[in-house]
Amino acid sequence: MTNRKAVLSALFLTCFAAAAGAAATDTIAADTIAARQLDEVVVKGEKPQMKRLDAIMVVDLPGIVRDKPVNNILEALGYLPGVTNNNGMIGLAGASVVTIILNGEQTAMPLQNLYQLLYTTPVDRLKNVEVMYSAPAKYHCNGAVINVVLKTPTLLDGLQGQVRAGYNQAHYGSYGSALAAAYAVRDWTFDLNYGLSRTKSWSREETWSDHLLDGQRTMIEDDMRRIGRNLSNTIFASVSWKTLKVTYNGQIISHQKSRSLSSGTLGSFTNVYEMLSPVNYHDIALRYVAPFGMTVGADYTFYSENRSKRPLKIKTIPISEISDVKLCSPAMGAIRICGSGGWFGWYGWFKENDLGKYFAYYGKASDCFLVSLKDGRKYMLGCKDAPEMVDAIKSRVF
Repeated sequence: MTNRKAVLSALFLTCFAAAAGAAATDTIAADTIAARQLDEVVVKGEKPQMKRLDAIMVVDLPGIVRDKPVNNILEALGYLPGVTNNNGMIGLAGASVVTIILNGEQTAMPLQNLYQLLYTTPVDRLKNVEVMYSAPAKYHCNGAVINVVLKTPTLLDGLQGQVRAGYNQAHYGSYGSALAAAYAVRDWTFDLNYGLSRTKSWSREETWSDHLLDGQRTMIEDDMRRIGRNLSNTIFASVSWKTLKVTYNGQIISHQKSRSLSSGTLGSFTNVYEMLSPVNYHDIALRYVAPFGMTVGADYTFYSENRSKRPLKIKTIPISEISDVKLCSPAMGAIRICGSGGWFGWYGWFKENDLGKYFAYYGKASDCFLVSLKDGRKYMLGCKDAPEMVDAIKSRVF
C-alpha cells in the first residue's frame, strides 16, 4: 500500500513538472516575438466653424473665407451666416437693426466711416466674429450686435504689415490703396490702418407714370442722371500699454461734389451739391481697465462740413405773362399729382380744391407765395422774404 502511494505521488509530481515546463515554454515563445515598427499614425480634426457660448454665437469667419475671394473684413462679413446685404448695409436675418462693434466696444464713428475702416482692414487681422441677437448689458447695445474681434499683436509676431492697391472700372474709374501695420514690444502694442480712395460714380434712373387728372390721362416722364466724386482718407491708430489704450479714428473727405441732371415732362433741371471745404471727422478714445475689472474711459469727437447747393439752370417766368401774385400758404391736404415733399422741400405738381393744379417749388410753407399766369398755369414758390418779393413783382406787373 505504501509503495502504491509513493508511485502515485511520483506520477503526480512528474505531471505537474511537465505542465509547468510547457507553460514556461509558451511564455518564452511569446516573449521572443520580434519587435516591429508601426506605420505612422495621423489623427485629423477640424476646428468647429461655429460654437455657442451662452447667448453668443462665436463664428470662425477666417476659416470660412479661407478659400474665398476676400481681401478685407467688410467683404468677409458677407459670408457670415445669417447676414443680409440691403443696398450695401449689413443686416441680420430676423433683426430689424444691427449694431457693429469692434473688440467688444462701440465706436463713435459714423456708420459710413466704420464701413470704410472695415474695408481697409485686411482679413488677416480678423480673429473671429461674435453674433448676438440680444446683446448682454456689458456691450451697452440694444438689439442685435455683430462684434468684430481683431487679433492682438504679440511679441512673437514682431512687426506685421500689409499694403494693398486696387482699381475698379465701372462707368468711371475708381482706385484705392490701404496700409495696415501692427507691432508689439514688451508691454506696448501699436496698430495702424490707413486707407485712401478716389471714387467717381454714375447712375441713371428713368421713370414713367400715368396719372388721372380731371378725367384725363397725363403721362409724366423723368430722366435722372447723377454723377458724384470724392477723395477719402481714413485713419485708424491705437496705442496700448498693459490695460491702458488710446484709439484714434479719423476721416477726411475732400473734392466732394455731386451733380444731378433731370429732364422730362416737368422741365429740365440741374443741381450741384458741393463741399466748400473738406469734411473732417476725428475721434479720440481713452480706455483703462482696473485690476478689479472696472473700465474707465473718455471720448472726444469733432465733425465739420460746409455744404452748398446751387441750381445750374433756373426756370424763368416772364413778367409779361404774370396775371396775379399774392401771399399764399399751401394746404396741408394738398393732393400730390407727381412730385416729392418732406424734409428737403416740396417739388412737383400738386392740386387743391380752392387753387386747382399748381407747380410747387418751396422749402417752408410759411414762406410761400402764388404766381398765376395768363394762360392758367400756377406756381407755388417760396423764399425767406416772401412779402418783399410779392411787392416787388406787383410793382413791375401792375
